[in-house]
Amino acid sequence: MNSEIIRGTELRSGRSEVILPSRCQRLDEDLSGSHARIEPHSRRAFLKTTLAGGAAATLATVGGESRADIFMPSVAEQKKLGQQAAQQVLQKYHEVNDSRARHFNQIGMRLVNALSAKDRNTWDFSFHVIDSKEINAFALPGGPMFMFTGLMDRVTSDDELAAVTGHEMTHVRKQHWAKAAAKQNERGLVAGALLGLTHAGQIWQLAAGAVDTMIGLHYSRSEEDEADAGGLQNMVDAGFDPHGMIELFRLLQTASNGRGEPPAFLSDHPLTKDRIKKTQDRINRLYR
Repeated sequence: MNSEIIRGTELRSGRSEVILPSRCQRLDEDLSGSHARIEPHSRRAFLKTTLAGGAAATLATVGGESRADIFMPSVAEQKKLGQQAAQQVLQKYHEVNDSRARHFNQIGMRLVNALSAKDRNTWDFSFHVIDSKEINAFALPGGPMFMFTGLMDRVTSDDELAAVTGHEMTHVRKQHWAKAAAKQNERGLVAGALLGLTHAGQIWQLAAGAVDTMIGLHYSRSEEDEADAGGLQNMVDAGFDPHGMIELFRLLQTASNGRGEPPAFLSDHPLTKDRIKKTQDRINRLYR
């Protein structure tokens, strides 16, 4: 499950030297085979325009510092991407609008209301239940979250439901999808395959049919741990029993027994003994 969140950052100091391949098209002047010096206020637009034209740019900043963050969409762009991807999800799956959907929304909004004012005002969280036997759930950049009936019908308590929801919301709040996409984009792996950039306004757009790639983007172990910790704290702040996260893990482990493949959720959120132990240790500290 993925869900994949993002802070747009301008270069703060110094000049960037952008080395373009000879195939690069003329922008404001012929840059082929030459070095272009870009003023700080225009670096972001320049890079996005270059990527939109299919040119690969190699950035060298003062001191050789890697700046993957310049490839990240802004928060506003993340939310736009998430809404675009959500529409693709709703075209692919049937959305459920029964009592389960209302209950999921209630749990989700309870968690949202327990967040800081900054997080509440930054992200556009929304909660959807979709009809699928997959044991899965994911959040998209900006806040749209989807719960599969295959998982929704298996959770046995509001605490378990809050655990998976808080975990996915943390991926959004910590901008994990955006950071992963930025790193891949910096290596030239995403710009052509996953994201397209418009020439007018330099707004990131989701390529047609690429939502599965967005959903399937794996997070690092440290990001999963951060999502566990953030989700657990969100649960506590919202008045849920944090033991619901341990119960969720046990439920997912049980669902794996006798199956050729683990639940879809576990393919992107692997349950390791260390991960479960860390969660138990965090819970123990809450009750000291």
